[in-house]
Amino acid sequence: MKVLKLDLFQETACYKKPFAMKITETYPLPPYSTVNGLIHKILNATEYIPFNISVQGTYESIFNNYQTTYFYKKDSITSMPMNSHMLLNVNLIIHIGGDFDLLKKLYESLLNYNEYLSLGRKEDLVRINDIRFVEVNKFEVNAVKVEVDDYENHKLSKYKIKRPIYIPKSTLQDKVINGISYRLNNYYKNNANKDKKRIWNKIDSYYIEKGNKIRRGYILLDADGDLLYFNRKEGGEFY
Repeated sequence: MKVLKLDLFQETACYKKPFAMKITETYPLPPYSTVNGLIHKILNATEYIPFNISVQGTYESIFNNYQTTYFYKKDSITSMPMNSHMLLNVNLIIHIGGDFDLLKKLYESLLNYNEYLSLGRKEDLVRINDIRFVEVNKFEVNAVKVEVDDYENHKLSKYKIKRPIYIPKSTLQDKVINGISYRLNNYYKNNANKDKKRIWNKIDSYYIEKGNKIRRGYILLDADGDLLYFNRKEGGEFY
């Protein structure tokens, strides 16, 4: 299976948590909905297109920034300075899977895009360090059955996570590993009622730090040995 792999850099970024009111808190990585939004913008999509997305990455540090926030209530507008959490020097690895013709269109659109890209807020600019297609294979991980890693037959005794990553809870078969729980927005549909509120599809996920070891289950690895955990189920599986 071939997927599109993006190596991205952001000098600063804020991936705002939806219910952070008094302080603008940020997720440690962009949620699936943020990446979905970027993909659909690049493709000029007018309706939801299903893609498989895996998100992982690192940041150097978190710092605080003050920004003016506007509040709209009926006919009045008020503003106040609010503390905003920002990530510094963000490096992201994003894998995108799906219909291969759509992936090729996305690849070409990224190469020829005629305006700046952002991820998170509009001012959170993105630099594309690399974009390419990579081959992905499914591996069985079992620390009990496999004593020596056998890459030729896609069998591993364990896999050490290289960088922090989102993993859907229903996908993670190694129940010993723990992470920070997030209910991440994935995509939305407009409410049929007149209020036009968005109805979000959400995914219960773990944010798992670098260094944790997966000792059981099935995983996807690309040709560089990087781990993938997709946000969508295909044929009843996330991988």
